[in-house]
Amino acid sequence: MTDSIQLSIILTTHAKSKHFNALLNDILQFEHGKFELIVIDDASDPVTSQAIQKGIAKSDNERIYLFEHTESKGRGTCLNEALTQASGTMIWAPLRADRLNESLLKEAIRRFKADPAAFWVLDYHLPDEPVDWIHAAEEGDLPDDSCLVWNRNVIHPEQLFFNPFLDQLHGAELAFRLVESNVWYTTDPFFVIADDQSVHPSHLDVQEFLYTALRLNDESAVRKALLDELLDSESRMKRQTSDDEYLIQARRLLQQGDANRALEMINKFLKRNPEHHEGSRIKITALEKLRRHVEAAELKHSLQRRPKEPEEQGELSLLPENETEDLSSQKEKKDIELSVVIPTTAHGKEPLELALLHLEKAVDSDTTELIIIDNASIDDTFDYLEQLQQENFLNIKVITNNANNGFAASVNRGIEMAKGEYILVMHNDVQLSKNSVDLLKRGFGKSSRTALTAPVLNSTRIQAQSKEPSSDTPLLAVERVDSCCFMIKKDLPVRFDEEYQLSYFEMDDFCKQLTESDLELVVVRNTVVEHQRGTTIKLMGLELNPELKWMNRERFFKKWGSDRPVKMPEQGTHPERFQRLGAPDNPMNPDDEWLETVRGYLTNEVRTEILRETWTDDEFFTIILTLLIADERELLRTLEERLDGMQPDNSLLVLFIHYYFKKNIYSRCKHYMNLADKNLPIFDLYRLKIFVADKEFDKAIPLLNEMLGEFPSCPELFYLAGDMYQKSNEQGEAKSFFAMAAQLDPFRFQMEDSSFELKF
Repeated sequence: MTDSIQLSIILTTHAKSKHFNALLNDILQFEHGKFELIVIDDASDPVTSQAIQKGIAKSDNERIYLFEHTESKGRGTCLNEALTQASGTMIWAPLRADRLNESLLKEAIRRFKADPAAFWVLDYHLPDEPVDWIHAAEEGDLPDDSCLVWNRNVIHPEQLFFNPFLDQLHGAELAFRLVESNVWYTTDPFFVIADDQSVHPSHLDVQEFLYTALRLNDESAVRKALLDELLDSESRMKRQTSDDEYLIQARRLLQQGDANRALEMINKFLKRNPEHHEGSRIKITALEKLRRHVEAAELKHSLQRRPKEPEEQGELSLLPENETEDLSSQKEKKDIELSVVIPTTAHGKEPLELALLHLEKAVDSDTTELIIIDNASIDDTFDYLEQLQQENFLNIKVITNNANNGFAASVNRGIEMAKGEYILVMHNDVQLSKNSVDLLKRGFGKSSRTALTAPVLNSTRIQAQSKEPSSDTPLLAVERVDSCCFMIKKDLPVRFDEEYQLSYFEMDDFCKQLTESDLELVVVRNTVVEHQRGTTIKLMGLELNPELKWMNRERFFKKWGSDRPVKMPEQGTHPERFQRLGAPDNPMNPDDEWLETVRGYLTNEVRTEILRETWTDDEFFTIILTLLIADERELLRTLEERLDGMQPDNSLLVLFIHYYFKKNIYSRCKHYMNLADKNLPIFDLYRLKIFVADKEFDKAIPLLNEMLGEFPSCPELFYLAGDMYQKSNEQGEAKSFFAMAAQLDPFRFQMEDSSFELKF
């Protein structure tokens, strides 16, 4: 006879991904106690669905049940569906529970079993009066569903249901209905309460709470207070626009300590309400919490100089519609002098918003046009740009591409569209200083040959643009500049070479075109801009594949020629000669001349000397690297055994892993991963590739989810997700992920009707 189920745990996919995955993994690792797990997949994304299925399939617990919806029904409906399937005497439907402890859970079940309570509240105190409940709901002071455990032996079946009309607060609303007529206790949790376990509901959820309160209370005084609250709520909903929602969210986020998101919300509000006093105060507080004291000080100074506004009196001051039109028509139309070109892609909205906030302060809004090239962004950039277009922010123009055409093609398109005499090209993660635009314009006065000006940067690999060492020359002629921020003139005939792929060397090529045309590049040393270097590249995981950079470097030097002779030096030891010869531009695709030089040098006599001589670690690594690039497999394998007692640097290990992965020798890949002194994300990518190739999806899925959390726009990860689905004969899901990979990187990934191709 099987043990009776004491606890039914209900998980729905409405929880945030990180909380849902953590809960599912924790519960699946429990020993088989007297509990069951019911999972409702409410039309989640394919990766989550696959992870659920694989996780459950891996578990040998027979008390795990999965119900899947093709269309979303909402959390309330899902919870009620799970209640009809649950057989436990107690119900727990968590949304988040950090470091869930199985032994504490079992102890809690034991205590609850002996208790007559209808429900238990974990580390929370519920309000007393109905109106207090409403206020608590409005302020986000009611517990998350995770903090409530229900006793179905005590609760009448007609009362045990979750309100399907709510988006949030399902557990709190049920507790509200039960609290007056049932016994309940506050107790210690069996998990770590998250930093913010409270819920901030929408106006509609608060209204639904009010309706519940009115249905439950007949007392006239209580009903009057509740009706007053309802009327106030409806009045607030009618008065408040979407802008007010931004203000409310910013205020709450700041109270929760999330200054980054508070700043994001209040910036949206202030774009339409630039003189709003409370909004400005919230922004100042957020900036100070983020230690951006200079911006905060500037805003304080601006706020102190403002006249007192009607909004501070609780009034709304608006010009009549006809007056607005009159003022608009009276405004003198000015010619565009400056065009600002900004490409963006993937998850680029957050840095773009910050970039535009600084840009607005640095330019004349009447004589500036903003040209955004949206290269198939996968966040809500489209909606954000649509809003900017409605506001005609900086005379904005938006080019929307169905696939990521890359930096070169995007800038070329922006230049062709530009109307201004000057064109400022920026990355979406650049923050201009107020005087930078004017100073870059003045830089063209250095000489008639000046074709491009660029600022000093807070972070760059180009020495001439770094803050240190400082230069006495205010206008410094250079050979190349960083692509993140530069200015040209509209009449410049040179354009970017669009054949480069997504990682590096497009700007090197552009600068080379200019210098070869006897034109001058100038760094303006007395202006500095902030650049959050590598934002897009990191989120897209482009640095996880060094071959991208190698291919672009190879193309650059083939196009422009290399000054380095491909000739083996006649003097020195073997490693010294290899070192002076140097590696090819693309170590995984060496040119024929380099290969012939190395292979011609490796006579039988030289091979014997390499094997018999004693080398220092650095000398040995140089030899190994050369043999690896030249694909001298026989000699290489003989020497490789000596590496086990050494500590090769990670760059050499990456080359070995890449080398053996292309040969499908996965055991050697794993061997070199184990030699590393620390784990790197690039090693995780190769592990994931190996798991997928070997169809070890139980290992691949959690690693894929973890990597997508760090690199949410990585096309290679989407490709691997598609490959997993294809190997599982789920062609529809596979095509959707392949399409995403092709959208983010059409240079390497190509979507066709019948197959998916990876291009190198």
